[in-house]
Amino acid sequence: MSNEQLKEKLDALQCHFTWQLGETGEVEPTHVLQKLAVEIKHTSHQNQAALLGLQAYLYQLKGQNREALQSLEDAEEYERQDEQQASAAGLLIIYGNYAWIHYLQASYQEAESYLERIQQLCPTPWDAKLIPYIQAQKGWSLLAIRARNGERARECFEMALMLEPGNIYFHAGLGKALYSSWIYFWYPDIKRKAIIQLERTVLKQPNNYRAKIYLARLLEQVDIERSTGLIEESAENSSDPDVLKGSALFWLRRSTERAIEILQRALQLDPDYHLLYQALARCYKIQWLNAKKEDKNNILEAAIKDLEQILQKHPDLDLVFVELQLAEFYGARDPAQEEKIYKKLQERKDTLSPKACQALSLYWGKFFLYKKKSFDEAKAKFMDGYKIPVLTEIRKECARKLTKMAWHYHSDDADAIHRFIEETDSHLPAEFAGINLD
Repeated sequence: MSNEQLKEKLDALQCHFTWQLGETGEVEPTHVLQKLAVEIKHTSHQNQAALLGLQAYLYQLKGQNREALQSLEDAEEYERQDEQQASAAGLLIIYGNYAWIHYLQASYQEAESYLERIQQLCPTPWDAKLIPYIQAQKGWSLLAIRARNGERARECFEMALMLEPGNIYFHAGLGKALYSSWIYFWYPDIKRKAIIQLERTVLKQPNNYRAKIYLARLLEQVDIERSTGLIEESAENSSDPDVLKGSALFWLRRSTERAIEILQRALQLDPDYHLLYQALARCYKIQWLNAKKEDKNNILEAAIKDLEQILQKHPDLDLVFVELQLAEFYGARDPAQEEKIYKKLQERKDTLSPKACQALSLYWGKFFLYKKKSFDEAKAKFMDGYKIPVLTEIRKECARKLTKMAWHYHSDDADAIHRFIEETDSHLPAEFAGINLD
């Protein structure tokens, strides 16, 4: 067939290359691959093939073709151990990923051979028995690549459950999707639905500690005793670094010593997981801010020493947020040393993720505002951060800083800030609709 015909058939497949998992430029392959490696190792909720397929997709985005094909081989091996319907759906997706990877490598005959395998496996475009499993794999992939996909993932799991209402794994996926959606929208009805689903999951899957961490956060304001119990149970019994990180962040506002203790144990289990170091840096900041005056300097020096050692030991990890926290600590001793780090990060800006660029703008803006008392330079940095169209708490903080600054300006300058926010918001992607950014 011609290349145009081949591409048309590839576009019609159900696989990671056709699911539009994230906006162009927003998916950060290196960051997600590190998170994904942890999830593949520690979750067992019928989603391994989906996660391995996603891993292959991300490796292909990075140009690591050999690693991409190895991930698909691992996914095939996993599917051979699975039940019939789930396995058939998994193989359809795996073969679709194979076809796309070979096509992108200009191996067109190989791509066609996988299309033939798909035809043999599923002669009709849609086998009703396979739909729920395909939808579930899509839902798990959407959640793994970014939490903001919660609403799209919810639709996938709800469709899967319409066709197979008793599947405990689909219910577990729906619970996670609702939780992810609540993180961004904070709607009470989403929270109620998430609690119902997650209660069902922890009853049916008592070892699903990720679900227990999500449920604990949802119950934090209404049943602190139950919430704390779930957190402690998960911290004591799980070896999943993400579960331990969630436990540590729960304790962050209550006991930084307990939070640091949990993170140190997690780092012994997985010393290459970058998000643990990011959480540890946050713990050090809270510990420092809350310390008695006579203890502040000792805590500051210990935190600086540890963060310096972390950056020296792990030069290959994505630790931009650790660098930013270290810069802030330096600033307590020497503002010039703090700005030096910001300038170095600015030189690497082309290699930073959009979220990291937002954070750099926020930290640098606060430096200008509080250390240099330079309102115009601070305003420019906060605007730089706010202009990056990635929905994060960092972006919201840039908006809050700008709004507060507007109170201190004369009317024309204040109007200019509000006009900037309105004009920037008018060009946001559709997925920002309904989000209160002020």
